Amino acid sequence: MANSLEAFSSAFEVATKLKNLWGSDYKVVVLGHIQRGGSPTAKDRILATKLGAFAIDTLQKGQTCVMVGEVKGTLVTTPLPETWKNKKPLDPYLLHLNKLLEA
Repeated sequence: MANSLEAFSSAFEVATKLKNLWGSDYKVVVLGHIQRGGSPTAKDRILATKLGAFAIDTLQKGQTCVMVGEVKGTLVTTPLPETWKNKKPLDPYLLHLNKLLEA
């Protein structure tokens, strides 16, 4: 599948190709920096570039159904089922702050 998507440069083109391949509708959402909480820092931009390139490399190697990420400075893939099976506890202090802010 990677080869069939290589020629497309925008998320909208990819969504159209996926619809044609599999018959499902895909909604493209382009989140701007305001929607996600502020202007991106240099670190944000570097991480986004690394993860985007790694995702493409992963697809070109034929690996699908994974999430790409960075763990302790190393780019990794995680099978999608693990992303919803392995629950991480929420930070108790952030939960405390949330209650304070709701008041």
